[in-house]
Amino acid sequence: MMGVFALYWRVDACIEDTVNLPELSRLECHLLARLRTPCRMGELARMLQTVPSSVTTAADRLETQGLITRRRDPQDRRAWLLTLTPEGDAKRDRLVEAMSELFQRISGLDPEEIQQFAALSAKIHDNVLRADADPLRKE
Repeated sequence: MMGVFALYWRVDACIEDTVNLPELSRLECHLLARLRTPCRMGELARMLQTVPSSVTTAADRLETQGLITRRRDPQDRRAWLLTLTPEGDAKRDRLVEAMSELFQRISGLDPEEIQQFAALSAKIHDNVLRADADPLRKE
């Protein structure tokens, strides 16, 4: 377990320096990496395990930089959807590639091990989000 924590802390601490995107904060990098498809701001806050106001601030900066756009969710006009612009999509691709290289370098895992780790991590992530959505749920 300590290996997972150490890996997270090391990767997270190196993101801003390694990805060579000094105009983006750590949270903005995480938000951009998560934004493959249009997503509600509240959902992004939940996925990133942060408060909605932090996502709003990061979204404001990304929108100012021309990397995302905000539009009303047609399914719920009270909610906003964030969508990558073409420039944001290109920057996201570079960011994800840099983060992947950073992860591989720090973890020391080979490609097959990374696939196994990714599958297990996705399962854990989904379970955590499900538990957060239903705090009375017993694990």
